[in-house]
This record gives sequence, structure tokens and C-alpha cells, in this order.
Amino acid sequence: MIDTAMGLLGPYALQGTNLILTYYMCFICFALFARRFPRREFFPVRVAITLLEGVVVCYLLAIWYTEVDSLLTRVLCYSAITALNFTALMFCWKDDIEEMLLAFCSGMAAYQFTNKLYPLLQNLRGINDRETLSLFHGSQESLTSGDWAVYFLFHLVTYTLLSLVFTPKNKLIHNRRTTRNVIALSIATVTLVNVLICVSRVYEGESPMLNVVTKVLYVGFSLTILTICAGIFSQSEQEEQISILQQLWRQDRAQFESVKANMDVINMKCHDLKHILGRIEGRLTEEETVSLREAIQFYDANIKTGNEVLDVVLCEKAMICQRNGISFSCMADGGRLNFLTPVQTYSLFGNIIDNAMEALSPLPEAQRVISLTCRDEGDALVIEESNYFAGGLTLADGLPVTGKGDRSRHGFGTRSIQYIAKQYGGTMDIKCVDNMFFLTVRFPLGPEKRASA
Repeated sequence: MIDTAMGLLGPYALQGTNLILTYYMCFICFALFARRFPRREFFPVRVAITLLEGVVVCYLLAIWYTEVDSLLTRVLCYSAITALNFTALMFCWKDDIEEMLLAFCSGMAAYQFTNKLYPLLQNLRGINDRETLSLFHGSQESLTSGDWAVYFLFHLVTYTLLSLVFTPKNKLIHNRRTTRNVIALSIATVTLVNVLICVSRVYEGESPMLNVVTKVLYVGFSLTILTICAGIFSQSEQEEQISILQQLWRQDRAQFESVKANMDVINMKCHDLKHILGRIEGRLTEEETVSLREAIQFYDANIKTGNEVLDVVLCEKAMICQRNGISFSCMADGGRLNFLTPVQTYSLFGNIIDNAMEALSPLPEAQRVISLTCRDEGDALVIEESNYFAGGLTLADGLPVTGKGDRSRHGFGTRSIQYIAKQYGGTMDIKCVDNMFFLTVRFPLGPEKRASA
């Protein structure tokens, strides 16, 4: 089949075959990295058009390359194939331009990685890759269909594995910084691949050692590009998570100020009610008097931990727990929390208790219990919370996987707790035993933190 194709291409058979194979193999790489993108209408027809168009353009490039054999011609030919592949990618799939560019860079890097790894394996086996494509013998005349099968199978399997490892699972978060990074990476990748690869091909045949070293460098270069492409997605996701956390903390700040103002009003009213009750107590029945005293005692700010912010959040959550039939017990030394900002204190304990209340919502009243402690333990401040929960719990990277539909906006309660702990060199650990959930936050107490307490 290869011989027939080369016969049809005439005097330009060698370069034509090389360029067509390059175009097709690159297209396969790009297709693997673009598989998660939406396909355009009439996708099979579009693919067929791009493949046929590639044959025509590559044959014309082969004529030019054969007639004008120079380094500049080589660079321009491979640059044209690069542009042709990117056009094919945009013609067959659709998505944001940043996503398409990263898939393009990843596909190009995967192609170069495989295209250099295969001849490197040949060199390590003592076979000159300039004379044959076989992995088993050094004679081009001895090529068999098995050699061709191994060649193509090796490339296809490697392309597939690289795409599985380096294709991101999430969408790219778009912002000015991400767009700038993607454009810079795309320009650098296209330039380095099309210029340096062509230049190296001229000199790598000067010595066996230079040949091997050059291929090793390009394998490393390709892996670096793949890692950077995946890293841009990871960095983008982390920036989005931090942005959401900051937004949630701004909401917590506003909520804290509102709750504190309400608590101050409640305390004032409770103080007034105590005096009023003292004046009218003799006119009420014993049952009415007891009921009013209990109400005043509950709504009076009777939680004193040594930290005003912690007092506010615990009073707020205690009221919510009582309203929802949840038994809430707390022993906390709030004076040790002065190294946290007010918003961090409010957000930390608010998320801990909110998550516990949410876990208890489907449980019977007997199991609606939250236990919270905050104490010194050696050179560390330890916050521990425990509660019952229903059903299984899946952890990923030490964090519970939310069961809610919109995962991009849920599951940030425990992530916020972990983030605050890490800011101060601390840790957050989650453990489940049967149907009990245990959360432990540990802050190391250095001399300056102990002194501030």
C-alpha cells in the first residue's frame, strides 16, 4: 500500500509521504486532545474534507520542498502543516479559543514526544533511525508489514496514553492572566517546534551521541509543554477556587457584622426585659414566669469564650440548632484564637457548624447532636467537631466530595476550613467511623501566638 502510494506521487513520493504522514499523525494527536470539545455540525464530512485537503496541500509542499531543498523551506513547510492542522481543529470542533489553543499545544507536544521517543528507542538498540523505521533490524529493504504495524501501533498507543494523562478534566477558567499565558505558550510552542526541530534534524546526524542527546532533550521539552498545558488548567482552577473563597469570606464579613448588630440589640432587649420582669413578676403565674426567664436566659448572650467574634458565631449557631431540634455542646477557649482575623474566625467556626447541621438534617432527633471543642494541646491549638451522619462519605484529597449537582459552587465549606488552617501552618483532618464524622483542625502555636493569647 505504501509502495503504491509512493508510486502515485512520482518524483515527490518521499517528501510527499513524509509530509502526509506528519499531517495525519498530528491530526490524530489533536483529535485525541479535542475529544471533549463539542463537535461541529456534519462532523464526519468535515473530517473527511480536512484529510483530503491535507493530502493536496502536503503534496504541493512536497514539490516545493524537493525543488528548493533548504532549512528555510523545511521550516516553512512544517509551519504550513502546523497552520493546516490548527485550521482543521477549528473546522471540526468548537470551543473557546483558549481551550482550542491548549489542546493544539498539547497535541503538538504529544506528537513531538512520540516522534522523538521512537527513533530514540531505535538508537538505543543500535539501529540508525535515518536508515529504517524498524525497531528490530537496521535494513530498510527488510521492512515487513509487521514493522509498519509496530510503528503505527507504538505511535497510536503513545498518543492515546498521553492524551489520557494530560487532558484536563475541568474547563479552563477564563481571565486576562490565563489568556495571556495561553497565547504566550502557543507562540513559544509553535516557534520552538517548527524552528528547533528542523534545525536539530540537520545536525543530529553528525555523531551518534549528538543524535541521542538531541532526542532526549526534545522528549523532555515535549513533556514540559504537556505539563505546562495541564498546569495552566490547574492554576486556573486554583485561582477560581481562591476567588470563590474570597467572595464567600466577603459574604461572611457582611453576615458577621449583621449578626453582631442583631446580637447587640437582643442583648439590650434582654437586659430591659430582665428589669421589666422584676417589676411585673408578682402579676404572673409561676409557669409564665419560668417560661419568660428561660426565654430571656436563652436569648441573652450567655456564651463567653474570651473571643467576641467566636461568642457571636456560637450564639448565632446555638439559636439555629435549638430551632432545628439539634443538641449543641461547646467547650472553647476563644482567647487562643486572637491570631485569626475576625472574618477567619467567623468563617472557620461557621462552616464547621453549618456542615454539621446539614449532615444532621435527615437524621432522627436522638442523633441530632453536635459536639465542639477548642483547646490547647501541647504546642498546638486543636479544634475538634463530631456529629452523626447518614450514608457513605467519599473523600478526595482529604476533602468530602459534595453530593450536590453544582460542584463548582458547593463543597467550599471544608475547603475554606482547610485553606484557613494552611495559612497558619496548620492542618485539617477528617475521619469517619461507622456513622460518626470527626473533623480536627490543628494550629501550631508559636511563641508569638501564645503571647498574643
